[in-house]
Amino acid sequence: MKILNLSNHTLTDEQMLELQEKGYEVVELDQEDKKIWGQLTPHNYKEVTDRIFSKYNVDCFHTAGFPAGVNYAVDLARKLNKTSLYSYSVRNCTEKKQGGVVLKNYIFRHEGFFEY
Repeated sequence: MKILNLSNHTLTDEQMLELQEKGYEVVELDQEDKKIWGQLTPHNYKEVTDRIFSKYNVDCFHTAGFPAGVNYAVDLARKLNKTSLYSYSVRNCTEKKQGGVVLKNYIFRHEGFFEY
């Protein structure tokens, strides 16, 4: 089965391993589509999502990004009887004072893929 990484992010090794264990072959958006997906607006998300769905022949979607675009993509996938997954990560933040500023460092730890 093929899963499209419909997100702004490169999957981590841990995420790739989990998807492979679930029997998925990961398909990435091409560079143009990745850029466009990362710049969705209230005015273009439907057109962009429709075009992407017609371009990539996959069984499943890892969907993340602009909320309206994600919602539309998940609904469209359901209409096509395809699955949409999201990746859940625990976010740990450490703060360090440096001079007059506070630096925050977020570490994301993948906890699994779940169905929308």
